[in-house]
Amino acid sequence: MTQKANGVEIGFIKLHRNAIPTTSNMPRTKIRYLLVFLAAVVVVTIHHGQKYLLRPRLEAMVHYHKDIYVDSRDPEVTCHYPILQPFEPSILPHVKFADPIRCFSRTLLLTMVDKRGPLVYNRTALLEAGYDSNASSLHCVYQQITRAADDDFNVVYGDEIQMTGDDQLTTDFVFVECRNFATIAIYQNFHAYVQLDPTVHRFKNDKELGVAVIGLDSMSRLNFMRQLSISYKFITETIGGNVLLGFNKVGENTFPNVIPMLTGYPAPPNHFDNFKGWPFIWDLFKEAGAATMYSEDLPEFNMFDYLYTGILQQPTLHYMRTYWLAVESSILYRTSSSFCLGPQPKHLIFFEYLKSFLEVYKDSPLFLFSLFNEVSHDYVNTVGAIDDDFYTFLEACYRENLFNRTVTLVLGDHGNRIDPIRRTDVGRVEDMMPMVSVILPSWVDSVYPKWRPTLKENVRRFTSTFDLHATFEQVFGTLENSKKVPRNLGYEKMSAYNKGYFNGSRRGVSLFKPVPKTRDCDDVGVPEYFCVCEKNEEKLTNEDPRGIAAAQTMVDHFNNVLLAKLKSQCAEQKLQAVERAVVIKKNDQRFKVRVRFRTEPGNGVFEATVDGYSELGQKSYRTTGEVFRINRYGDQANCLPKELRANSTIIRGICYCL
Repeated sequence: MTQKANGVEIGFIKLHRNAIPTTSNMPRTKIRYLLVFLAAVVVVTIHHGQKYLLRPRLEAMVHYHKDIYVDSRDPEVTCHYPILQPFEPSILPHVKFADPIRCFSRTLLLTMVDKRGPLVYNRTALLEAGYDSNASSLHCVYQQITRAADDDFNVVYGDEIQMTGDDQLTTDFVFVECRNFATIAIYQNFHAYVQLDPTVHRFKNDKELGVAVIGLDSMSRLNFMRQLSISYKFITETIGGNVLLGFNKVGENTFPNVIPMLTGYPAPPNHFDNFKGWPFIWDLFKEAGAATMYSEDLPEFNMFDYLYTGILQQPTLHYMRTYWLAVESSILYRTSSSFCLGPQPKHLIFFEYLKSFLEVYKDSPLFLFSLFNEVSHDYVNTVGAIDDDFYTFLEACYRENLFNRTVTLVLGDHGNRIDPIRRTDVGRVEDMMPMVSVILPSWVDSVYPKWRPTLKENVRRFTSTFDLHATFEQVFGTLENSKKVPRNLGYEKMSAYNKGYFNGSRRGVSLFKPVPKTRDCDDVGVPEYFCVCEKNEEKLTNEDPRGIAAAQTMVDHFNNVLLAKLKSQCAEQKLQAVERAVVIKKNDQRFKVRVRFRTEPGNGVFEATVDGYSELGQKSYRTTGEVFRINRYGDQANCLPKELRANSTIIRGICYCL
């Protein structure tokens, strides 16, 4: 028995040894492969360790003038707005390097639009892909794309046209498809390139200027410095851009901040009426013979279309919404990587289209308004991925003298409103103070000698979006034809309400004229909630009964007023916690509480200002002004009608559908 057991044990040992090859009987080739594999693993591990663990800190890579923060406040300026470092300690956990954008596509760009204007083959790419340079083995067709008549949500594809390799286009946007001998589509692409509009005039004299607004959504001044440091250094040090330190936003999101920029008036409550006849500044430029463009990506969220009716008639001569509508309904888009269209990052397509506009109208006055949304709208750290390309775009435009006849603004509409950084004190200030930089051609100094020194003085004054419109108006005045353009161009098209609303004087002051030092938030059109002028504030603990009472007052307002008629659709909200509260004292009896609080269901984080009263030792609270949700809420309110969600941003932030 013992021997048998030993025999079994010995047999097992022999079997085990046979199953695992030893070094002595393993072929040397296999050992060599194993060592190569292990070496590769070590190299990759070290590479990524250096890249992600040992890389320089983001704050060490940023370029900015440190003397901006030393004695930079003008003591004679009434509004004491905050001047913060881009790397305040409280926000360091929220900032990081952006991950690069990678377009995972094997397709090469076989076609392109040449600078001369025609659609051509990319012969280098054809050869690399294994085709002859004339694409004789391919059957390529193209369709020109136009906007549907009086329709901001649809596009029209023209007839298929056989591609010759030197096809002159008549529209800015074109779809290309190439098929093989079996008529199977092996290549698709969309191109965007500005085609000259014959109605545009050339410059009439050496004093005329245009405007180019290059915007990035949700971009604060401090985050621009952090994430777009190469571009920031180029703007401020190479081309002499002036960054406004005291610029305050005037509304919650894009729409109420851009409308004053484009019209000089606050955005009206409702009564949009397809925006017919609204006094957009680009209409004045267009009427004076200038080229005009409005470009914005993410068509679902465009400022005139998100839950709205859209613009009935195409607003400018060149309108990029048409391109993105076509793209986002395509198979190519749905099969592309994030932030990409096939092998191309979408921001490159956007910038190249803007550049083509500046190239085509290099000798003509123009008004360009653009806003790129995708990489900066939702997250504070993603926009850094485009810094090199944004710099390349700006540098090429400058080097090729495409900014030589424009007042160029690189700006944000507001700071980030919904990233976790927004729940810090610094993040709140960043939301209120977007990036705004103004770049002037060098020759302006001899023709308009007061502009640059006055602009430099205004860098430290208190300014807002209304001042940008006044600046555009002054630039428009340099056009010889401006005197012939009536200021009420679309008056007859407006509804009766809008005729009354868009009437009267505007409050902005051009940045090329002295901005008063004594301005406060009322003077520049900034509602109290958004005002960054430092006040007599007392910060409370989160357990302070004044903060809790103010937050509960707002939650009661949610349930008893805002959701009163929606109880069958929306859940009742309950206060979960106060996250921040400050008291702003008016006098011994009156005070205000600005409070940030969280509710359930829906995990909503809100900010609001509540009026407080102290009488006979008792405190009472009353809602005042507006309340804002400052974190994401997705589609939680989609059970509500579209019109209701469009007309009340706070309802769609509060309602949590049952």
